[in-house]
Amino acid sequence: MNDSLEIRHLYKTFGQTEVLKDIDVSINEGSFTCILGPSGSGKTTLLMILAGLEEASDGEIFYHGENLTDLPLEKRRVGIVFQHYALFPNLTVRENILFGVKNNLTAKEKDEKLARLLDLTHLAGLENRYPAELSGGQQQRVAIARALAINPRFLLLDEPLSALDPANRSRIGRELREIQKKAGVTCVMVTHDRTEALALSDYLIILNNGRIEQAGAPAEIYDRPKSAFVATFAGGMNLIEMAGINEGQLTGIRFADVGVAQATESALSRPFTFTGELVAQEFAGDFVSAHFLLNDFKTHITALVARTNPVADEMKTGALYAVSLPRERWCVWSK
Repeated sequence: MNDSLEIRHLYKTFGQTEVLKDIDVSINEGSFTCILGPSGSGKTTLLMILAGLEEASDGEIFYHGENLTDLPLEKRRVGIVFQHYALFPNLTVRENILFGVKNNLTAKEKDEKLARLLDLTHLAGLENRYPAELSGGQQQRVAIARALAINPRFLLLDEPLSALDPANRSRIGRELREIQKKAGVTCVMVTHDRTEALALSDYLIILNNGRIEQAGAPAEIYDRPKSAFVATFAGGMNLIEMAGINEGQLTGIRFADVGVAQATESALSRPFTFTGELVAQEFAGDFVSAHFLLNDFKTHITALVARTNPVADEMKTGALYAVSLPRERWCVWSK
């Protein structure tokens, strides 16, 4: 894939506050990119600048070599789906989808466009309904169809799943990804949900205090985080500083990579295995989230113990276990 969207050395300042600092990244044609970061990291501001709803203080935005930096929203031809969809309640699905379509199309051309979009977003048969008559997922698909109706250069999504109930988020997220793939449109989505970002994206940008901490494929960021911040923000990560691990340097190991066994002599003789007291545990369906205090009496370790592990159903708070921190799963960062 070739780069389609380039953000070059972008800055944004509000008064004395620098919200974005040297954002420099390229996004591939047809990819699904998530911008992930904590509240206040600048992710929504970046999306609004891409949309043309905010002006950058410095830097440039290019799409296939065309400079979009100074183009206003109405000339930028960008599709936007907001968090609460912003559908017109007094318009039908058909009218909402075709709202931004140019008037130079014939009635037949509009009908053909509508039919394609209804099929793409699984809304066929609902074109005469009003937003109040639709589920949250259907409303979201109408908003996506409306954004795609203008044949956008790229599609921007501002936390589009956050208004949905947890039971439907995963399913509707998969539907969103399917629509994006079929449409072949380059998509950039802001989210604060790391599970959502890892599951949906081809490319992941992690922001922190207005800077890009790391950008890359989700698996790369999860398995090879470049900083302790990225490591903990991308998923459950123990941060360890103890003499028996990496000469006391800051080291990370994912919750799921920690081994737990009965504290037998054999188990405790394995490399990088310590005695740990189980101080708390939570049942989480397919696994148990177990929290240990190691025998240096200061290192706390969290492990996700699969229910298939024989020890999982027998763990008792206050008991001692063999806790393994396998070297091949360490994440190490230079200070």
